[in-house]
Amino acid sequence: MRILIVFLMLTPGMVLAQTYTHPTTGIASTYAGACMVNTCSGTYYDNGGAAGNYAANINAIYRTFCPSSAGMCVRATFTAFSMNDTYFLCGGPGSCCDYLQVLNGPAQNSPALYNNCTTSPGTITSTSPSGCLTFRHTTDGSVQLGGWAATLSCVACAGGPSGTSNQDCSNAVQICADAPFASTVSGPGLASESCLGCTEAGGEVYSSWYKFQVSSSGTLGLTVAPTNVADDYDFALYAASGCGSLGSPVRCSFAAGSGNTGMGGGAADLSEDVAGNGWVSTLPVTAGQVFFLMVNQWSPTASGFTLDWNLTGGASLNCTPLSVELKDFFCKQDERALAVSWTTASEKNSDYFILEKSEDGANFFPLIQMDAQGESSTPTDYIFMDNQPVVGANYYRLISVDGNGERTTFDLTSGNFSLGALRIKTMRIYNQNGSLVKEANGENLDVKTTFSGMTLPDGVYILETVDFDGGVERIKFIQLMQQ
Repeated sequence: MRILIVFLMLTPGMVLAQTYTHPTTGIASTYAGACMVNTCSGTYYDNGGAAGNYAANINAIYRTFCPSSAGMCVRATFTAFSMNDTYFLCGGPGSCCDYLQVLNGPAQNSPALYNNCTTSPGTITSTSPSGCLTFRHTTDGSVQLGGWAATLSCVACAGGPSGTSNQDCSNAVQICADAPFASTVSGPGLASESCLGCTEAGGEVYSSWYKFQVSSSGTLGLTVAPTNVADDYDFALYAASGCGSLGSPVRCSFAAGSGNTGMGGGAADLSEDVAGNGWVSTLPVTAGQVFFLMVNQWSPTASGFTLDWNLTGGASLNCTPLSVELKDFFCKQDERALAVSWTTASEKNSDYFILEKSEDGANFFPLIQMDAQGESSTPTDYIFMDNQPVVGANYYRLISVDGNGERTTFDLTSGNFSLGALRIKTMRIYNQNGSLVKEANGENLDVKTTFSGMTLPDGVYILETVDFDGGVERIKFIQLMQQ
């Protein structure tokens, strides 16, 4: 086995401009057509793109762009605009049948900077503390014109997003007890991190991020109780090793309406969209698990909320600051191995890591122990090359151990290993007793097609491959051909 540790210094990278088009339908019965995008470059078109006309019967669908750098605000410079479809019976502004709204902020009800169809918006710059612009398009079924083209950029602005508040997961505030929180956030932050599961219907609008660790196993419930019961709050809970590996939330409510929301109240559902009642089920938790909680509000004037925990079955939370702040944890195929990587954002009194492996996602065994940094306030990359992956899915679990012997177990990551990319001339399958079961020879073999239709009894097998350079690889697999 080969162990490689790389210490990575972050440097500014080049961001390539992208092309964005406006959505025509809302997600999950909402007006949100796409999750918020953080960018300071790109070209933005109506749904018809650069050459086509926009669609008919778009019902006030919106999308939002926010800055990707601190102290910046998004600017849209319109280079083409054709929407002059007016009729005295049309109900839009200035008798517009089709019209565009450009809103000063991250929400569908943000103040309008432009609301018309007869003249081009020209150049529009956000003056919102969020630095965001939201675009909302409405059309009828009569005439469809060429729409718009706009260049997106960012400009320095006073009062723009700081990049240091807990609007972003990377600045999540650690919590471990009931606590009131003020609503001082100005928008969704510098990264669109919550856009899977039920959050896809709205993403982050005015978001706050929190993190916590479980110290004793049991059942976790919580209540987000608005100070003003008229305020609308939503939440998403992630069981994740770090902000870079959030995935889909394990519990999520984006129900429309005001009042309390949370996990409990006898609810059985795990996730709900705008049609929900604000409550999802409690969650079984295990000692050492780390969670991230995103609380989302829909108005910048919300009055804050109190977070109340409901811990049963022996569950408790750890109030000791986490020794390791894990930024991401992932693996990918690298030639004939799987590269397992993790990055810590910071480390305090960290001693070592244990990387565990599983072939079924349930039963794990220790793979390697690797020294940690001890004390570090800058990102550090760790990489381990697993030279003995099984064909198919490989599961990995990371545990950090601090100087006091306290352990933190992070969420899983997994990666698939395939032989499809290798130029192989001979393949052999042996059972665990070493007996040859099948052999194939050819010009460029692929394991799936070569042994297609072959049935193997349950058990452990060895796949031996010989490439055109004479290299021999032997890889263990379990019931590969029955999957």
